[in-house]
Amino acid sequence: MDENFKFRATMKSDEELHEYVDNREKYLPESVESAVEELQNRGVVFSDEELKVIAEDMQARRELAGTPPTSPSLFAFSDINNQIDDPDAPEFYSKRAIYVFSILFSVLFGSIMLAINVAKTPKSSRAALVALFGLGYTALTIVIAELLNLPAGAGIVISILGGYILNAFFWNKFIGNDTLYRLKPIWVPLTIGLVIAGGLLFIIFKYGTK
Repeated sequence: MDENFKFRATMKSDEELHEYVDNREKYLPESVESAVEELQNRGVVFSDEELKVIAEDMQARRELAGTPPTSPSLFAFSDINNQIDDPDAPEFYSKRAIYVFSILFSVLFGSIMLAINVAKTPKSSRAALVALFGLGYTALTIVIAELLNLPAGAGIVISILGGYILNAFFWNKFIGNDTLYRLKPIWVPLTIGLVIAGGLLFIIFKYGTK
């Protein structure tokens, strides 16, 4: 077990530790297991049956996280089984948010959101690689669209594919499909995306029609 979880458990009150055990479906398995161990260190006695039930519940929680509610496709992503309320869990943008932002604002935008997630994991050094993929993919998309004079609808299809690659490959490789996390609010990237989109539309309408 990660020593960080054990240390954090030692800093909590008995009431807080019992909250982790009694409402364990809301917390990381590591947090619950550390809470049980710390309570035992403080003299709390758990029966063998109680310990067995807790262990089974934590195993089930881990297995649930690795089982997405729907199979990934080019049109939908859902990782709701990986979302949890534990304040000790990392805070990530969801797969669905990354997918939608990739389509609405570009694969580069989605890749930056995913890179922010990756930066909070043990594979943080790979965050730059994710962002570089998004940059390269977006640049290549623009070049191909110009050379082939593709319609707007083709760009959407390409963005859908890029969002799929971000989640199906990079998320799985650098974060893991069974990783539990807290849901990170999307208001900041949404505001940035809308400001950028609004600025581009302003430029297009102001100078593109002349």
